[in-house]
Amino acid sequence: MTDQNSKYRRDMGMFGVFFIVVNGLIGAGIFGLPEALHAAVGTFAPWLLLIGGILVMAIVVCFVELTRLTDRSGGPQRYVGDAFGAYPGFIVGWTFFAARLISQGANVLVLVAYAAALWPVVGEGTAKTVLIVGVLGGLTIINVVGIKKVVAVLGAMTLFKLLPLLILMSIGICAAANNGDVILPTFSAVEGIALATLYAFVGFENATIPAGETNDPRRAMPRALTTGLAVVTLIYFGLQWAYSHSVIAGTGAKAPLTALAGEYGGDIGALLIAATIVVSVLANLTAGHTSASRMPPALADDGLLPAWFGRVSRWGTPANAIIFFGIGAILFSLWDDFLALAAVSTLARLLAYISSIIALPILRQRAGYSAFNTTMLIAVPIAMILSFWLATQTSATQWQTLAGFAFVGTFLFVIARRNDKSV
Repeated sequence: MTDQNSKYRRDMGMFGVFFIVVNGLIGAGIFGLPEALHAAVGTFAPWLLLIGGILVMAIVVCFVELTRLTDRSGGPQRYVGDAFGAYPGFIVGWTFFAARLISQGANVLVLVAYAAALWPVVGEGTAKTVLIVGVLGGLTIINVVGIKKVVAVLGAMTLFKLLPLLILMSIGICAAANNGDVILPTFSAVEGIALATLYAFVGFENATIPAGETNDPRRAMPRALTTGLAVVTLIYFGLQWAYSHSVIAGTGAKAPLTALAGEYGGDIGALLIAATIVVSVLANLTAGHTSASRMPPALADDGLLPAWFGRVSRWGTPANAIIFFGIGAILFSLWDDFLALAAVSTLARLLAYISSIIALPILRQRAGYSAFNTTMLIAVPIAMILSFWLATQTSATQWQTLAGFAFVGTFLFVIARRNDKSV
């Protein structure tokens, strides 16, 4: 893969990538998952999460190999485009961006819902609109003025979201009411909850997109990807173990970790976890904004979108694309009828996973390496089987929506290619 000097400032290091990985994975889902997992498989639930993390690590290992082959932005779009040509790469990049734009709008509504539980006035009307515009507008501004600012904000939010979870996990493990043997569930029970378990681990790929703004991405990204997934897996395991061995487990709690915190810390503990959920969703939004807003400039740099998307601000950031993403997310968040479309984000991710993994041996050969190394011989089959299985769990509506995104993108692609005199 041919690299080029980045026109963007490389202000993000390994810790910045790590923060994007962690916050891309930990959103709001894990706060509601413990009771559902326990109800399905009992005390095997933490081990199911551990297995899920190990399986997803196979996909991460493939992306680790891919990040070692380029220092340019784009992530999956870059890998697929360099392996199979401009249009396949564009489709992967554009559908990923479009789906992420919609899900960003959906996720900010999740933030509003949790914030309203703490402060009811922001749950409706003008206050709700002000909160949405304030959050997404604020994220847009800090992304425009420099990725170094984003890393600082993400670092602070990561600390504030992980510290309460680690404290709750530690207290829960030490105070476990039930340390009995793990009872293996039936296969049908595992199969029924496996999809929700694996979905808790998607989002790591966001960190590969801003490679062009990362210092030495060929070293920083592999370390951050593997470390980030390992840390999140262990946190998931510990939280689920603490929950499944508590007196709260099996009571049908709708907010299981909040109930667990209330059991050990009373109203203050429950309030702390509720605030942690708000910070967690906000950090997830920040990581998503930082990564997804860098996809259009990567496409524009290759002449696959109008050059407007690739223009650089005086802070060395792709300001036009960042602002476009922020405004788009605000508009979608204010449109009440779009939430069902947010699920297509997962399908777009799976398309990115599968096509990127297929591209890996081709890109390795072009870089002068053997198509497969020993690690890949183990990781690639597991990653492909897992990704294809997840893809079979999607609906026809999601595929149709994704096709609609691809059709709109193709129109923009044709315009950009006609205006690109180098083609």
